[in-house]
Amino acid sequence: SEGSKMAGYVSGGLAVLYCMAGFVKIAPFVPPHQFMKNEFVQFATVFPLKPLGINPSPTLYMYAIGLVELGAGVMLGLGSPQLQVTSATVLVGMMVGAIYTLMSLGRATAECIPAAVCLSLLGLFLFQTA
Repeated sequence: SEGSKMAGYVSGGLAVLYCMAGFVKIAPFVPPHQFMKNEFVQFATVFPLKPLGINPSPTLYMYAIGLVELGAGVMLGLGSPQLQVTSATVLVGMMVGAIYTLMSLGRATAECIPAAVCLSLLGLFLFQTA
């Protein structure tokens, strides 16, 4: 059907995007890695679980986010329908966290656009598969 075709395109595109985003965070030899490392020093200052006493090191935080993005990206692209839904749901939570982080740091609203677009596409995918 048209809906499942659309869901396939959306999940495939998002899979590639999240694999790339995760890889940049865990591969020190990739040029944007150092930029991300510097960003996570700031991101760690507004870590959502900080009020509960959880203060991750910026590097560990970045690697954890990168591994989840990479793993969820692979599952979104190659997993069973149930794994795709699960990984999309995890990524929805991460995109909400990304927007929360950027807003908490007082960043320009425009910096939230990539996360908001991904969040919308993940929502579209989940809606198509429901």
